[in-house]
Amino acid sequence: MATSFDIIEDRALMKIDDYKLTKLFQQSPEGFRKWCDGFLINAIPNFFKCRQSLDFDTENREFNSDLTEVEISILADFWVIEWFKKELQDSTKINVLLQTSGSFKTHAAAPNLNAKSNYIDGLREKVYQKITQYVLQHIDDIPI
Repeated sequence: MATSFDIIEDRALMKIDDYKLTKLFQQSPEGFRKWCDGFLINAIPNFFKCRQSLDFDTENREFNSDLTEVEISILADFWVIEWFKKELQDSTKINVLLQTSGSFKTHAAAPNLNAKSNYIDGLREKVYQKITQYVLQHIDDIPI
């Protein structure tokens, strides 16, 4: 049985709160799904150690494989990272605009941006730790 994109995206959306996504869903559920699918498709190559095929069907919005709970969790984590990278890049654009105004705003924005960048690095590290545990659980299945 195939794994639906919705399963992974629902898991990821439980970890974030974004008023823009809520507004998009209210305006256009189809547009919301396409936007979320974009984050998932961008996240897939990050899980290069997946034991199963991550081939997918965009028309049916599902993976060809029946993914395990751990695989779903890892993809959801990578979805969050992709979403957060987008948010961070938007913040960077805003930060450039702030630099032309008062120095107080510039100095206040810089630590905020740095904290967000550190947060995403920590998130990425946790996901790679999860992947290491996932691979180690199946180490006996690796051909010698």
